[in-house]
Amino acid sequence: MSAATASDLERYMLDLVNEERTSRGLNALVLDKVLNASADAHSLWMLENNVFSHTGVGNSTPTERMTAEGFDLSGSWRTAENIAAQSERGDEGLFDDVYDLHLALMNSPGHRENILMPDLEVVGIGIQTGTYDYGSGKYYSVMVTQNFAMTGGQTTPDVVAQNARTPDNTDTQPDSSGVLVGNSTAENLVGTAQNDRITGSGGNDILSGGAGTDTAVYMSDMSNYGLTISNGSIVIEDRSGRDGTDTLNSIEILEFNGTAFELDRFTNVSTLTEADMMAFCELYVAYFNRAPDSTGLLFWGSALADGMSMNEIARLFFDQPETQALYGGSSSTGDFVTAVYSNILGRAPDASGFNYWTGILDSGAVERSEFILAMIDGAKAASGSAADAQYLETKAEIGAYYAVVNGLNNVSVASAAMQAFDGTIASVVEAKDLIDDHAALVDTVQGSEFTMSVIGLVDDALDWI
Repeated sequence: MSAATASDLERYMLDLVNEERTSRGLNALVLDKVLNASADAHSLWMLENNVFSHTGVGNSTPTERMTAEGFDLSGSWRTAENIAAQSERGDEGLFDDVYDLHLALMNSPGHRENILMPDLEVVGIGIQTGTYDYGSGKYYSVMVTQNFAMTGGQTTPDVVAQNARTPDNTDTQPDSSGVLVGNSTAENLVGTAQNDRITGSGGNDILSGGAGTDTAVYMSDMSNYGLTISNGSIVIEDRSGRDGTDTLNSIEILEFNGTAFELDRFTNVSTLTEADMMAFCELYVAYFNRAPDSTGLLFWGSALADGMSMNEIARLFFDQPETQALYGGSSSTGDFVTAVYSNILGRAPDASGFNYWTGILDSGAVERSEFILAMIDGAKAASGSAADAQYLETKAEIGAYYAVVNGLNNVSVASAAMQAFDGTIASVVEAKDLIDDHAALVDTVQGSEFTMSVIGLVDDALDWI
């Protein structure tokens, strides 16, 4: 069994933790010598290996490291770990740095939850100092590990005249999830095999969730952020500057100011080919007669990439209130065909086309929910009109430029951009200028609009303008 007596810095951090707990009616935590040794060893290991992670030496978890030092997890037990680091700054000495790190942990929801967990009893605090490479430079730094526990087993208190407690024999209760918090500098935060909550806390960080269902936590409203997806990489920027620009790996959920966003339901869109995405933009534009909102387009595009067919998506689109309002669910077959021609091809139906499609619909050979998709396929077929195919392709490019290239979500602007197009080059320029102006506004005004763009998919949309 390893044991370590706490340093003055570690006892100072204990005082800060216990002030938070007792002010809320919670019990004060007792320092444990074995947990001190575990925490000290992990802080030192992170400094020596230039790693900031809950995964430690030999790919160990926090609980494994605690038990490896000899901490007795018997009966009913629970563990948790916080880690934090910053370069030395401020006044001479390290007490102000420890205070800064305590504030960073308390300002992170997951770490705050660990510090204020009601059933905790003991803690080990490991504070080590040394040179750490943040990517932007090497700095003398303070590294902190907090190992929390409650147990029915033996403890080794690091206080005068405190007797060790004997074990009880109730059921075991393992820890649940990992929590990782950074600070205002650039960091590489690596999660565990658990369901981690990771907070960069400022700076341009790399957040890697690893196994499990992992959440990247951000403190501002969703409308402050812009997300960029490319094959194998996701980057999120806080336009307010508070959270910096982070690179995300194996992160399934984003949390903005307490609101969850299921990121993994959008990211597979990057596996589509350019032809598939343009065809999907055609479908979106045809059913809603506006540029797509990026969130909707990328959600359904990911569903397409995951195996849902265009026909299945078309049927679901047709049932949407927006589509029903556009095409009139109770209109006659002739009115319906005329509306589809107008919205997809920008013209009235020719007589032969009108008779052909009304006959197809009235016979039941094609349902209304799939007719729009059939019309798209007909316009693009070798037997179709080149002018119709070009008109539809240009509408799809406007939609792709709005939603995929710029990642915009404002439905009113999406509608205005599409309504500006009348088939002429001048109208394409007008639509593009409208999109560019809105994108510039979103990029400079805080809290304006969440954006989600994709790189490497349709980058050449409207590049001929």
